Amino acid sequence: MKKAFFITSFCLLGLVSITSSCSGSKTENKEQKAAEQYQCPMKCTEEISDKPGKCSVCEMDLEKINNS
Repeated sequence: MKKAFFITSFCLLGLVSITSSCSGSKTENKEQKAAEQYQCPMKCTEEISDKPGKCSVCEMDLEKINNS
């Protein structure tokens, strides 16, 4: 009986640790995506977008800005 209890406890502890470690990586991805910004490579406008798209002036694809 004690052996079954310890095995169950060990499995639950492992499951909790795996679940908590996975949720941290999702948070990092959300923060990283929120920090991404895009701008026209020709700098037609000073507009900065938080998602990829096309420039409203020259219709070129917006490029990711390095925020380092």
